[in-house]
Amino acid sequence: MPNTKVIVIGGLNTDIIGLGVPELIGPGELTLGGELVIGPGGKSRNTAQMTAAYLGKNLVAMIGRTCLDPYGIWQPPIKALQQAGVNTDFVKQLDFARVKKFPGVALIPVDKQGKNQIYVLPGVNNDFCPQDIDEAAELFTEVGKNNGVLALSLELPLTTAIFGIKLANKNNIKVILDPGGINKNINYQELLQQKIFLLKPNEHEAKILTGIEVTDFASAQNAAKKLLEKNIENVMITHGARGAYLFNRETAEHISIPKIKDTKTKDETGCGDQAAAIVAAEIAKGRDVLSATKTAINIATLQFQRVGIQPICMSEL
Repeated sequence: MPNTKVIVIGGLNTDIIGLGVPELIGPGELTLGGELVIGPGGKSRNTAQMTAAYLGKNLVAMIGRTCLDPYGIWQPPIKALQQAGVNTDFVKQLDFARVKKFPGVALIPVDKQGKNQIYVLPGVNNDFCPQDIDEAAELFTEVGKNNGVLALSLELPLTTAIFGIKLANKNNIKVILDPGGINKNINYQELLQQKIFLLKPNEHEAKILTGIEVTDFASAQNAAKKLLEKNIENVMITHGARGAYLFNRETAEHISIPKIKDTKTKDETGCGDQAAAIVAAEIAKGRDVLSATKTAINIATLQFQRVGIQPICMSEL
């Protein structure tokens, strides 16, 4: 724990993926085809694993909940974290008979072009509470001493997210928030008033947060301007094949994706999580935010050409 540089809070899921389905269908329709892939998931959990794969072992810790269900659904996310060298001491592993809830599950069809739909069944993740984070207060103290980072998504209760950010601020820990998992029916104004070092929405999440449809650099800048009026230092809006846009009070940059060899594999699952992970890792290493964003987009592009969650390590750059 003394060397920990990054804390990640949020949900742990098992991804059940239908890879290469003929098409993403509508209500009442049926399609036949594709390949079943089962693996670890959860946006925050993905970020923890990906950050550790890039930074190295024993530098990342995860805080969250799961439960020991009789079908072993809980195992893939926990095992993947531990294999990557993530400290899971603060992930509560609860008794299934007592909580009577399954671990989080994501059902993900992915078509042949790499486009997906994600249905998250949060299960015991819904019970992740401020007390779970408060019980890890000693971890926040250590990461603060190491000039570290808190990374999180919104696949967790809003009150828990706000509590975690406040505890990070108290310990002078930079907060990187990926609003993946956002619910358009929830008011996030209190969250956005917290001190956030970097907010990383995609174009859809940016629209929910600002009401502005992001279609290009100019519209992204308009959305970012609204967000920067809050207590947010940097806004990084990802935009699929167009790369990302980075804005702060001095910078307005469009970062394009790199040209790399086409492997014929296309899967956007985890690309946003990979970008969040690398930004967190690079900031924890002391890199400036523009350099961190450029590295994140390079690595997220590599992730697009991999099936499911297969983190990129530093040597692959």
